[in-house]
Amino acid sequence: MKKPAKGKALQANLAIALQAAMAKHQAGKLEAAAEHYRAILQVSPQQPDALHYLGVAQHQLGNIEEAARFIRRATEIAPDYIDAHNNLGNVLKELGQIADAESAYRHVLAARPDFAQAQNNLGVVLAAQGRYAEAIAEYRACLEKSPEFAECWHNLGNAYKKNQAIDDALSAYRQAILLAPYTTNAYLNLGSALATCKRYDEALQVYQQWQKIEPDNPVVAHMIAAYAGASAPQRASDGYVQQTFDSFAESFDAVLQDLDYRAPALAGALLARLRPTASANWQVLDAGCGTGLCGQYLKPYAAHLRGVDLSPGMLAKAQQRQLYDQLDQAEMTAYLGAHSNQFDLIMSCDTLIYFGAVDAVLQAAANALRPDGVLIFSVEKTLDSTHAPQFLLHPHGRYSHSESYLRSVLAEAGLQIMALEEIVLRSESELPVAGLLLAASKA
Repeated sequence: MKKPAKGKALQANLAIALQAAMAKHQAGKLEAAAEHYRAILQVSPQQPDALHYLGVAQHQLGNIEEAARFIRRATEIAPDYIDAHNNLGNVLKELGQIADAESAYRHVLAARPDFAQAQNNLGVVLAAQGRYAEAIAEYRACLEKSPEFAECWHNLGNAYKKNQAIDDALSAYRQAILLAPYTTNAYLNLGSALATCKRYDEALQVYQQWQKIEPDNPVVAHMIAAYAGASAPQRASDGYVQQTFDSFAESFDAVLQDLDYRAPALAGALLARLRPTASANWQVLDAGCGTGLCGQYLKPYAAHLRGVDLSPGMLAKAQQRQLYDQLDQAEMTAYLGAHSNQFDLIMSCDTLIYFGAVDAVLQAAANALRPDGVLIFSVEKTLDSTHAPQFLLHPHGRYSHSESYLRSVLAEAGLQIMALEEIVLRSESELPVAGLLLAASKA
């Protein structure tokens, strides 16, 4: 008789401890909550709630693989633990284990067909696999259950856009904004979809509506400026660049792969032709390094490889590649200006597309190069360059440049052109994006 009483007392104590841990968790004290969950698991290693919530806390702390391990263990111990299966799907999705995430969400929906969030999540992982028609079906089924689910409307708009159903995408984005006026990504995507249709006046109205909600947001300010054409600002603001790429960091590589992004590979091939012997004894800078897509082409030449970028989120992704000896957060022109005569090679892929006037940044690059140093960079090409101004800011928010302008600026900076190639940088709205790839040396 005494053993069951002790067992009940233990279970009661564990329940109290779990409530205390959850209270700390809900208060945002993640480290303390994690310690409480671990203490519970020392006593009861198969307590599914402690495993699940420890995994959730680890996810919130940025320990994604640990989060997956704990939550998966909870689902193994308690196969009917539906919330744990849903969170396992979320973590696996973030780890890029898309097929496993899909399985987790399908398990949830088999047990709870009314779980709208899981159905929305299933749509997200289907879209991530390019299965847009299936994603649309899941989003629509989700919205039948939960018609005021603004995030799902937004996701439905993205899937429609990817599936070339622009009118349906526009309707979905508008519904997302109607239901959640402060969901700013919906404004950005609605404006982008309208610009794709060349409905520029409507796109501008969307951005102006967004600016009323967030008057100090540098992204919306830049997008409104993009409709000013030749009278646009000289370059994108630091705030625009940092905010845009911080929000884009997690999906950046996957999105560019989907767009058949070629600039780093083309720049690397040009470098190999110009300098076929890579002796790993140069001081090398990846200027505007982003997630580090150029790193693999630069590393063979580098005794010391640095990357610089404005976005902490992008730098964190670059760090994961383990190619760089040093990563610095800074604005590129200022950084180059502070490192006179230090680099044998500077590469900058698709960073100057956020500069209109490039005089200052190319002069700073020239000063940062050592004698005989090489600068390689890519830009978007202004197609009608005969009659166009030196640079143009387009409705998509990026600048293009005329070839004659670049030649003039490089000459003024004391840089001699070694190569100038017309390239395709990537695809956008199923169309090739024309670019220029240049290499210049410091005479």
